[in-house]
Amino acid sequence: MRALRPAGLTLIELIVVLAIAAVAAALVLPMVGRGTQTVRLRTEAGRVAALLREARQHAVTQRRATRVTLDRARHAIAVTASGADRPVRELTLAPGIRLDVARGGETLTFSPRGTSRETRWQLEGPGGRRLLITVEPVTGRVAVARETAS
Repeated sequence: MRALRPAGLTLIELIVVLAIAAVAAALVLPMVGRGTQTVRLRTEAGRVAALLREARQHAVTQRRATRVTLDRARHAIAVTASGADRPVRELTLAPGIRLDVARGGETLTFSPRGTSRETRWQLEGPGGRRLLITVEPVTGRVAVARETAS
């Protein structure tokens, strides 16, 4: 008759499994962190693009020029209708996200027809990843794209 071995794991088997899990976690977790930074950057770019589209829509529907201004001191963007004292809408950027002007200046004005001058704003996340928000001059179309080497 064979001797019965007790069911379960030995201490050495348990230590080996935990060591393998620790190594796997050490390799995977940094990639997850970079992924969340990218998602945050894309989310902010979407928020800024939506604000610009809203400003254009406001200009067209109200038949009044609408100005979008980047306020670096407050880390925010404000939409103001022509002749108004207060902003129609403001957007505060998330911490760690930087917005710079690549072309066109810190102020963008949509005409009552929805046109503007060409503008490119660049969002940069904590990991150095960048996205461009572009406003087409004739159509006023707002687009978000990855920055490419130029």
